[in-house]
Amino acid sequence: MQNSNQTQSLKELLNRFIETSPFQKQITAASIRTVWQKAMPKTVCDRTEKLYYYNDKIFLKITSAALRHELQFNKDKIIALLKENIPKIAIQDIVFL
Repeated sequence: MQNSNQTQSLKELLNRFIETSPFQKQITAASIRTVWQKAMPKTVCDRTEKLYYYNDKIFLKITSAALRHELQFNKDKIIALLKENIPKIAIQDIVFL
């Protein structure tokens, strides 16, 4: 039986694994993708072709020029929304492609 000082919650162990995992970039991108799909309307999600996360920036390939332009105007609100839902991930900018 383990000493109570040595026991850790499963959440703590998973967080430590994710922080040291070589797959951290993919896990981060998957987290962002999940929040994007939950936070954005269906029309935006349907027109989001690709999502990348690199150097604290999110790169989004949007298939509609009009929608891309509209999202560009609301970039600050979108960044705030994503930061609120994923506080552990640093997001400095969103680039719409």
